[in-house]
Amino acid sequence: MSEVSANREKIVALERSMEQMEPASLETNHYFAHGTYTRELHLPAGTILTGKIHRHSCINIIPKGKILVLTDEGEYTIEAPYTFVSGPNVKKAGAVIEDTIWLNVHPWDGDSDLDQIEQELIVPMENRICRG
Repeated sequence: MSEVSANREKIVALERSMEQMEPASLETNHYFAHGTYTRELHLPAGTILTGKIHRHSCINIIPKGKILVLTDEGEYTIEAPYTFVSGPNVKKAGAVIEDTIWLNVHPWDGDSDLDQIEQELIVPMENRICRG
């Protein structure tokens, strides 16, 4: 089994185990500028989450915090400041060590309809957010 598929199985198993946990919501801000859409997530320490899968590569910016992340591509501890590009169709899971801000920057020429953005940019799939 490849590392990619083994890590995806770990993330899916985590999501299943999180079904028994109390869900949490996150402060989320949305920004639009010429040809881009940026989503800003505020992740409190102790949060466990699995992310949405983006159809296209996107820029990830971590201006604050520290988070342990498992992706299809490997396991990383990310500490701010940190910027990277994630590829298309990558699934992520995270355990927030310190309060973290995570920004995703996507190309976007549409309007600010968040439902339309989700349909265009996100692969329909489960994601979970819980407080540990």
